[in-house]
Amino acid sequence: MKNILLLIIFLLFISQAYSIAGFGLKFNQTIFSIDANTNSIGDFGRYGNDVINGGMGFGGYFYIDAIPIIDLDLEFSGFGTTYDYFLIIGDKSATYSLPYGSLGGYLTFQKTVFQLAVPLLAKAKLTVGVGLNNQTYKSVPSQSDIETLAGSGLTSSSSIPTKNAFIKFVKKNTNTVNGYHFQTGIQFKIFMLDSFFYYRQVFIDDVILRSKGFGSVNLRLGMGF
Repeated sequence: MKNILLLIIFLLFISQAYSIAGFGLKFNQTIFSIDANTNSIGDFGRYGNDVINGGMGFGGYFYIDAIPIIDLDLEFSGFGTTYDYFLIIGDKSATYSLPYGSLGGYLTFQKTVFQLAVPLLAKAKLTVGVGLNNQTYKSVPSQSDIETLAGSGLTSSSSIPTKNAFIKFVKKNTNTVNGYHFQTGIQFKIFMLDSFFYYRQVFIDDVILRSKGFGSVNLRLGMGF
């Protein structure tokens, strides 16, 4: 029993004094707002979207802080929400609840700028980081997408896509783009339990309609060793 207790104390000391890596789950609230928009289809139709606001998301992470000067952080996470989309062709109309979101991979190089520690118990540090990211996202359907669903160019006699067909089309069709990001936040560690609270700003085209990027507030819960 004594040997087990000594081993636990030793592991706790190592985890605080010589932290090497960590992993866990993350949860996020993405921050953006896309204005409602209406587009014309000739003189016989219209299509567009209502306001689209940021969505909730989750993912996972792994970091290495045994590298001198900087820490290496890898994350895989996404966000999702829904919005109302409408289509009018002639005297036919429909409203659809469509998915909107992105799935991203993030590589971040982090630097500790301030740190506090309680020996054998806990430590906290403020970090800043920059990195690269890759996003696979769903875009708001354009007129060309509607034409693809209709099977030809649109006329006043074109049929309206069914709700199931439209939702299936949006879920199936995605785009991929690369960007970069900046983030800053606080890591708190007690024994081998890790938590991070940070803000991230992503600079990237197209993921958010008519925007150059988006922000997110993130919470991580995991273990460091």
